Amino acid sequence: MLKYDKLIRPIAISIIRKNNSILVYERTDDISKDKFYRLVGGCIEFGELSKDALKREFHEELSLEIINCKLLSIFESIFTFNSSKMHETVFLYTSDFKDTNAYNKKNIEGLEGSRKFNAVWISVSDFLNEKYKIYPKEIVQYL
Repeated sequence: MLKYDKLIRPIAISIIRKNNSILVYERTDDISKDKFYRLVGGCIEFGELSKDALKREFHEELSLEIINCKLLSIFESIFTFNSSKMHETVFLYTSDFKDTNAYNKKNIEGLEGSRKFNAVWISVSDFLNEKYKIYPKEIVQYL
């Protein structure tokens, strides 16, 4: 019998656009000090559909409702974060904020567990020309 030390983590994330920018938040690898950006979203719970998880995560993390959720792609992402090998199955969506006032904010305060963060609008060209890193890196082809 095979022993699995790690599990594959299913996540649902969304590209939300404002003109030529997308909503992301900054993360830092504690070991390598590598800074990068991620889309808002999170883990899919057992028995939960990816679209429902996405809506729940936006509500929990940003206290905002999203609409027009459209699945763009499903792919795997294997990477190292804080010296741990990770494996995610990614459900990538596009969506919109129900409250259009959210687009007028320079940043949107968020909470992921006990970690506070600021979601910000960054130009798509900054990711395309690799000024900033976005993970999973497969997202770039959908920008």
